[in-house]
Amino acid sequence: MSNPKRGELEVSLNGQSYQCRITMDVIMRIETNLGKGVLKIAQELQNAEMSATQMVSILTPVLRSSGADLKDKDVANLIWEAGFAQGLKIIAEVIIFIIGAGDDEGNELMVVGQK
Repeated sequence: MSNPKRGELEVSLNGQSYQCRITMDVIMRIETNLGKGVLKIAQELQNAEMSATQMVSILTPVLRSSGADLKDKDVANLIWEAGFAQGLKIIAEVIIFIIGAGDDEGNELMVVGQK
């Protein structure tokens, strides 16, 4: 079972399930691969400005975080077999997960020295 508070996200693509762990390293790899920040990626996704290359560049580090030894070509084949719509849906879920990763509804942020 996935624990979102630990950055765990189950990703199902083309009949395969991956227990991914979205860490700061994974986010930085995505941003480096695309040369832009995650909020810009979210905006482009919303505006339907996502290429196949970008899809692979986002999903490869995410799926590799599960421990799967996947290369870009492997991820491209998974997306192709699952269909672009499914690939885009997964990417949207990942981006929403990343953007909302700091949200702990109902928990208060306590700053050291404050009561």
